[in-house]
Amino acid sequence: MKKVMSHFVLLIMVVSLVLSGCSKGNNSAQKNEGASNAGDEKTANVSKEVIELKYWVPFSGSDGEYMENMVKAFNESQSEIKVEFMNNNWDNYYPKLLSSLAANSAPDVAVAHVSHLAELIPTGMIQPLDELATEAGLDWSTYGKNQETSVIRDGQHIAVPLDTHAVVMYYNKKYLGDAGLLNEDGSIKMEPGAEGFTKMLETLKGSLPADVSPLIIGSNNVFTYWIWYALVQQQGGTYFKDGQPTIDTPEGKVAMELIKSWIDKGLALPDIGDNSYDIFKTSKAAVTFTGVWSTGNFESEKSLDFAAVPFPQLYAQPAAWGDSHTLIVPKQDNKEKQVAAVKFADWLADNAAMWAKAGHVPSKPAVLESEEYKALPYRASYAAVMDIVKYMPDSTKLSAVNDAVLESLVEVNYGIKSVEEGLAAAQKNADKLMSK
Repeated sequence: MKKVMSHFVLLIMVVSLVLSGCSKGNNSAQKNEGASNAGDEKTANVSKEVIELKYWVPFSGSDGEYMENMVKAFNESQSEIKVEFMNNNWDNYYPKLLSSLAANSAPDVAVAHVSHLAELIPTGMIQPLDELATEAGLDWSTYGKNQETSVIRDGQHIAVPLDTHAVVMYYNKKYLGDAGLLNEDGSIKMEPGAEGFTKMLETLKGSLPADVSPLIIGSNNVFTYWIWYALVQQQGGTYFKDGQPTIDTPEGKVAMELIKSWIDKGLALPDIGDNSYDIFKTSKAAVTFTGVWSTGNFESEKSLDFAAVPFPQLYAQPAAWGDSHTLIVPKQDNKEKQVAAVKFADWLADNAAMWAKAGHVPSKPAVLESEEYKALPYRASYAAVMDIVKYMPDSTKLSAVNDAVLESLVEVNYGIKSVEEGLAAAQKNADKLMSK
């Protein structure tokens, strides 16, 4: 009996060991299977290599800060693309960008004004974007028509428009209210046209303190040129025709005579240095024509009660001087980077309510209708200027011609030359520049 029991115990032990071994084997198999699945999952979750883009901009002051923050927001919004932000000095930005294009060492994406595209295109290094836009999912119909048209050359889009920055009109609500020149909704009460606007200034002059000017226009700087240009366009005039400057024209004369009349009548100061911003900001002027980028500066002065509206229509058709920041994609062999650059540019345009804090008007109408944009003070009041901007003509010598014209217009403001003499001199100098 003892022998039988011992055999039975031995059998039980063997069976237990076998079962134990099977159990361990199963656990091991489960662990290995689990490890294998985890490895497969990890492999499946490994993202594609991040696409790195170098991005050049020429922004100073708050513009640079806003754009840098937008780049940070883009980088944080997704993991496919990483943008390296590089802010360059404005004074040598375009020479540097041109050199980089010529040397085939350009960034992957860069800011370029519409007015500078003509000098960049001849390098042959600006990539047409239509094919890339399709792959990137960019829809051109989501952009303002005026802005989209401004970046089309030879039937192809060559840049992505980010904004419009234009000369608009700011006015001191207290001064105009005291003079009885405001409607109930806060808009200016005046008769139409150049005569109506001048009469409004004359009414202001009669009610303002002696040390306050009705109008500040930047009579000795580029604002004189920008205002003159807008008034020429409002008359249906031209600045270039068939590739040649058209400065000394009937429309040019009418526009300059109006500006000079404001100075001669004491409605605008004749010599203000570069201080037109501060003169309006400190309530030493009732009205000013200046760029939308001034909005942030003006709203920082809590004592200034002002409004902002598009540049006024003083002649037959609405028009304003303006330009746009766009994003160009230089040519390179890496198409994946180019598509990523277009995606980045389109994201900036989609999120341009952030950029509007700098005063610029976003290029997409949907952004203008967003609650985020509408919540910004003043901006929506002049957003319509994007539709009336008359972009400057394409010319590799545009900057030089502009400088020559400005020099003559300032001489007219100072009384050094008559309107006729100034425009004739501007035309002569512009023609000479074009012939070189």
